[in-house]
Amino acid sequence: MNLSAMNLSGVRSLGSAISAHDNGFNPVRLVAALLVVVFHSWQLNGIQPNVLDPISRLIAPVSNLGQIAVGVFFMISGIFVTQSWMRDPNLIRFTLRRITRILPGLVICLLLTTLIAVVFFSTTGWRGLFSPEPWRYILHNSMLHWLAYNIPPEHLFVPGVLQGQALNGSLWTLYWEARMYIVLALIGCSAILPMREWFKGVAIFFLLSAILIPQVLSGYIWEVQLWSLFLVGVLLNTFADKIKIGPKHLLCAIILLALNWTRSAALTPSGFTFFGIALVCCALALWIGTSRPAGCAHFQKHDYSFGVYIYHWPVILMLRAALPPLSPIYTLIAAVLVVLPVSMLSWHLIEAPALKWLRKRVYFRELE
Repeated sequence: MNLSAMNLSGVRSLGSAISAHDNGFNPVRLVAALLVVVFHSWQLNGIQPNVLDPISRLIAPVSNLGQIAVGVFFMISGIFVTQSWMRDPNLIRFTLRRITRILPGLVICLLLTTLIAVVFFSTTGWRGLFSPEPWRYILHNSMLHWLAYNIPPEHLFVPGVLQGQALNGSLWTLYWEARMYIVLALIGCSAILPMREWFKGVAIFFLLSAILIPQVLSGYIWEVQLWSLFLVGVLLNTFADKIKIGPKHLLCAIILLALNWTRSAALTPSGFTFFGIALVCCALALWIGTSRPAGCAHFQKHDYSFGVYIYHWPVILMLRAALPPLSPIYTLIAAVLVVLPVSMLSWHLIEAPALKWLRKRVYFRELE
């Protein structure tokens, strides 16, 4: 994406951008999903697995490329899921919106990738489809493991398939995002103030408690960094009409990161901090998201990021099993060449039709 091609003459408010269809948040989500593919291409390549990509090596041990990209996802999710609730604060319709956005694409992904893996990349071949293990794997992952805190290891793989590796190691974030949806719905249902002010106050309280008093949601919210970034998105939504993020704000975030550098470099193995990296990346994401990116009309309308995210791990594993050992960069190229078309098909044939069906069947003001 060419940043210089953006329309930056008049920076829009966040509220104006998320209420329109010409914002840049779908392209940002797609880039974030592709960055996760980059991270896992280095981790899962066939020549030298478990190595860090160049960006992750730069910011290690503070964070890595995958964690930062997923964090941006969670912030954007906090913005739009909060918008979805405040536009239509009905628990049943909110639940249907969230289920319809995730489950149809996820279930088809699990069916396709598991069946292909069992038939072509297992010790039993197609006969393995008559054993209960593949179907147990599909069921438990489709149900997000019932949001259990401890997931039995045997539910993450199918014996004898792809050498017993976890078939889709990316899905763990979906369990935690679903938990955040539930917490957000509880916040909305318990409102005792005007909804926007209520969300604002509770988001601030939970942001503080996530760090200072983790027992507030002990055992329910585990990933504090992702939970905090989701809450940042919730909080941003409550100020959306007043917030305008542009290049000067990104510059301020970079300067703050630089000011932190000397102290962090003196006390830790890296001059970076997670807060500083997340601040810069989120400021950049908000700048691009609230702009009108030139030449991105198709990607503004269609959200391929979810398909890229849920398909890329099993695709990389199957490419690794089917092809001669590939270096990280060739693993990345091969994965993208497969995953992008598959994610487009997932959106156009499954995800978007499911959302359209829900719009027709259930009345509410707007579906995120």
